[in-house]
Amino acid sequence: MSDPDGPRPDLAKALAGQTGGLCGAAVPGAILLSTGLYAGAVGFVAEVHDEAPALDPLWEDVMEASFRPASERTRLVQWDGEEAWDLGLVRTDYRVRYCARGMDEAQELPTRVTGEPEADSYLLQFWPAPPSPDRVVRHTSRTAGHLHGYARATARTPEQLAEAERHTRELFQQAAAERAERAAEERRLHYRQWEWGGRLPSERLQAARESNVLGLLRFDSDLVHALDVVGPEVQRAVALLAARRACDAAGLTDVPWVAHALSALTEGRPLPPPFDDPALLRETLRSDPRVPDTSVREATPPERPPYLPPTTDTAHAVALVHPDVTPYTPGLISQPHFALPAVLAAAGPAPLVAALDAVCHALHTHGEHYPRLLAEIRSACTERVGSIAAALRIRTTPARLVDVTAVAPRLAPLARTATRLHPRPGSPTPYDSSVGGPLLWPADEPWPYCDKPHEWDQVNEVLSPQDVRRQRRVRAAAANRPGGDPQGSRYTPEESAIDERIKAGRPWPKGPIALLPVAQLYVRDVPTLRPPGHTGADLLQVLWCPFDHPAQPETALFWRSAAAVTDILDTPPEPPAIQYPGYLPEPCLLAPEQITEYPDFRELDKELRHQLEEWRRWQAADTPLDRSDTPCSKDFYSGLYRDRLSVAPGWKVGGWTRWDLTDPEPRLCPSCGADMDPLLTIASAEWNTGDTDWTPIEDRALSSSTTEPAPWNPTMLDLARGYDLQLHVCPASPDHPHIELVQ
Repeated sequence: MSDPDGPRPDLAKALAGQTGGLCGAAVPGAILLSTGLYAGAVGFVAEVHDEAPALDPLWEDVMEASFRPASERTRLVQWDGEEAWDLGLVRTDYRVRYCARGMDEAQELPTRVTGEPEADSYLLQFWPAPPSPDRVVRHTSRTAGHLHGYARATARTPEQLAEAERHTRELFQQAAAERAERAAEERRLHYRQWEWGGRLPSERLQAARESNVLGLLRFDSDLVHALDVVGPEVQRAVALLAARRACDAAGLTDVPWVAHALSALTEGRPLPPPFDDPALLRETLRSDPRVPDTSVREATPPERPPYLPPTTDTAHAVALVHPDVTPYTPGLISQPHFALPAVLAAAGPAPLVAALDAVCHALHTHGEHYPRLLAEIRSACTERVGSIAAALRIRTTPARLVDVTAVAPRLAPLARTATRLHPRPGSPTPYDSSVGGPLLWPADEPWPYCDKPHEWDQVNEVLSPQDVRRQRRVRAAAANRPGGDPQGSRYTPEESAIDERIKAGRPWPKGPIALLPVAQLYVRDVPTLRPPGHTGADLLQVLWCPFDHPAQPETALFWRSAAAVTDILDTPPEPPAIQYPGYLPEPCLLAPEQITEYPDFRELDKELRHQLEEWRRWQAADTPLDRSDTPCSKDFYSGLYRDRLSVAPGWKVGGWTRWDLTDPEPRLCPSCGADMDPLLTIASAEWNTGDTDWTPIEDRALSSSTTEPAPWNPTMLDLARGYDLQLHVCPASPDHPHIELVQ
């Protein structure tokens, strides 16, 4: 309902003139939605889209109509008026799609009480569209059929009624055909999923079926899917490693013409003779006395359960009988004959196929010892992913203006190593160190929620994470086009409409709030990262509640062993709303860089501060100052140390604490009173836009760019109006609570 003064329409008026009866939209400003259940709770989701969403085939009954709100407040209202939910619609023309499932099952129930299984569920979708007649998109259930029949029989001629009945029969036939087609597709996908090791292949893997991928799947399906996602650089590296290990196992590495081929692979050159002629290669392999006669018992894949087709009919379940067969005894194979195809495969033009084929040939070259090879391939694959990705995103902090220990030698023992993380926009996976990316979260571990109070400030509009992402895309499109403007004065009409709908906000959320991923850091990428108490964990995951507690998001830290996570949670929950857009990090990959830091000026003792304020010391250290840096007081030199030589801005691990809002204060463990160590700085900016002292060399050309996201804030976070959130941990135990410091 959108007319606060309008009466609730009855069924006849709501369906007047419509061809469908599942949802009635004939009364302006209102829609009457029917359910199968007479009384009790049903599953219900309402969504607002920018354009027509795809129709999920799981919905059994679907109808569309047109709707225009009569006011600025459209609400979904229970029939008895007990509860209502704001939908956040603006006053424009919408197309409405109402989807239902389980109506017949719910119709047979008198009521549904708390604790009983859900019988029927519904999806209500809105998107901007000009008015058009209502339409029955899908008709499956008897309950929906009665509603459609009631709508069509109202004030209609016999001819119209006959046409409606014909249309109903066609819809039933179409629904039956669609169900049969879906069942066949589900069976096909079920077999493909079994064939590919429990998950469906990507288009890239599917296109590689002509390779040895199906054979490799029988030995290690996880490795096949990992090779698919690591990218061409890593695939080439894996192919080269597999070719070398195959030649090692076959004793061919010291054969000159094989060694020349391996060198050509490493340098990216075409393979030399005899590898360029298959017949010559076979003859050389046969006739060269330097080729060793090595053999190994052939590789046998691990046993695999037979394929069982999906069935929900327990009365006709398939029983499998395994006949008595003679166990297969693996024979001996000639290792050189399997090793050379690995070299040929590694030189193939398609990186993924080269990796799959080279690994498969190398596996058979190792024979019964293949598990050791696959373990090395998996390890090398993981390491290469991190090193290659970091090389592509490398960032370099400029050298400092002067060696500050030459000015004040007592600073030397106070030096600490910090790791600047340099987050940059990307598409991280759970296996990457990232900011705002997906986490390597165990599927059997509950996702953390915040159950503390969440108070609305009654000023800022409440947005969902999807709203914020959509708003960022619109603003980036406006800012990054020629002559664009991120503030929206040059939005297209479509962008303006989307922005206005988002600004309308959402209802304030109730109940516990799912935490948002903030950062994931692997020790392999940040070697200085060590868990408190040295627990042996190699992965840190940081999440937070995107609401103020009391003045910034409250964080949660999780240390874990990455190797222990074998089954990853695919779709973690998201909070229904966040307090500020600046509390949602944009997904970023990292380019960690180690630097040296010194304490903040205010943390130094009186003598050191005095030394750093003496201009003669800076002059003696040959500090290069330009005319704009003409010293005028001791404050100049203390500021020079504080801003340009001591503590780096931006995201970092370790190092020293930066103090901006307050004077230094003790950071003591609430549990044991120990001095706490700086762990992670979550920053609102990577550098100060007013100078370039800490701006990475690779970013200096973009330091004043007006693109979105801004180069100095790739994560798009905004904490306490531009400050940083610094996390400190107790060195004694990971079980002791950490503390948060905004500076």
